[in-house]
Amino acid sequence: MAVQTGPIHKTEKEQRMILELKKYISRLPEKIWFRAMLFSVGAIVAAVAAEWIGPLIPYESDLEIASGSVGEILTILASSMLAVIAFSVSIMVSAYGSATSTATPRTIALMLADDRSQNALSTFLGTFLFSIVGIIGLSAGFYDDRGRIILFFATIAVIVLISGTLINWIHQLSTFGRMNDLIDRVERAASEALRWHGQHPYLNAQPPVEIPQDALPVSCDTAGGMITSIDMGLLEETAEKLGATVYLKIHPGKLVYPTRPLLYLSGVEAIELDPQPFRDAILIEHNRNFDQDPRFGLVVLSEIASRALSPAVNDPGTAISVLNSGLRCFEAFAQACADPEDPKYSKVHGPEIEPGDLFTDFFPKIARDGAGIVEVHQRIQLCLLALVQSSPDVFAAAASAASRDALARALDVIVHKPDINDLKARSQKVIDSC
Repeated sequence: MAVQTGPIHKTEKEQRMILELKKYISRLPEKIWFRAMLFSVGAIVAAVAAEWIGPLIPYESDLEIASGSVGEILTILASSMLAVIAFSVSIMVSAYGSATSTATPRTIALMLADDRSQNALSTFLGTFLFSIVGIIGLSAGFYDDRGRIILFFATIAVIVLISGTLINWIHQLSTFGRMNDLIDRVERAASEALRWHGQHPYLNAQPPVEIPQDALPVSCDTAGGMITSIDMGLLEETAEKLGATVYLKIHPGKLVYPTRPLLYLSGVEAIELDPQPFRDAILIEHNRNFDQDPRFGLVVLSEIASRALSPAVNDPGTAISVLNSGLRCFEAFAQACADPEDPKYSKVHGPEIEPGDLFTDFFPKIARDGAGIVEVHQRIQLCLLALVQSSPDVFAAAASAASRDALARALDVIVHKPDINDLKARSQKVIDSC
């Protein structure tokens, strides 16, 4: 039965704008310009406030500081920070380009959201603006004797802050954008998403059930895109208001288009229903992200391994490192699945994420691209065996299928008999452990 969509009322339009604004604000801390802006505004306020705070000092200081001496320090800071900012930006751009060519472009989002690089660049920019504002104030005679004293000590504090930031930034530059650093970043993002979904199965909602025959489908009203987040609280609130039950058919990371239902509704009549509030709870964007998408991190890890296994690179060691990272990600998921939290939403039935789907995003691509490399297939079978032995209830069926698939891909290429026998024995051990 098709859903009849009515006009969106003004209050609903306002609600959609508020939701979009909330989603935009929630992602502001990931933007490098946002943190730089906060540091810069704080630095300008600190430089200007020196004159305002001066008259509040209840005593006269014996310390006399000429405006020229403070100005010289600020001039050195300003010129130094300008050079450091230019150098840092060039290093970061170079690291982004290196990550794109050696790993995968999907890692750039994690690098852009890196706290240490954002703090470093923001601190350098804030110090530069603090120095410029201080120099202008001194040149214009804005500060009296007390104001210059306060500005002097504020400058000393900034120098201490800059010293610590520079040491930390120099240390980070030794690893920033390197292959191991990229793999670690993706592993952390994937582990966090997998751990959350293990602790909150079905997106913290009720288990999936058979959808009633008279349930009403709700599809997206855009040309299509990727699901990046789902506001389960809004779905629950809207369902309670209408007395409906929601059956989610998608989870973050899925491709949707106008003919693919996002969810089904029961307990409401089509003629009375405006599905827009339910659509508003599901954010559709052009690209996937790591936040709520547990499979995206595994896809990116497998892309790094595939690039390393290409004939142009031929780096099995990186693929083995990726397999080790994938093993830790799956272990984190299994540990979270062992102690799930109780469902929070009673009116929504969430989608299920099968371990087989997670394995499909990770192991087959590496097995395909490393089909002729014995060491890679040995590590695949070892990782599968470790997962089966540690969490058989979670991974047994998926590991058995993945082991058979990897062995079949290897046997199509590898011809050396001892290698073939070794891989067969490893695969059989996985299957016997299931």
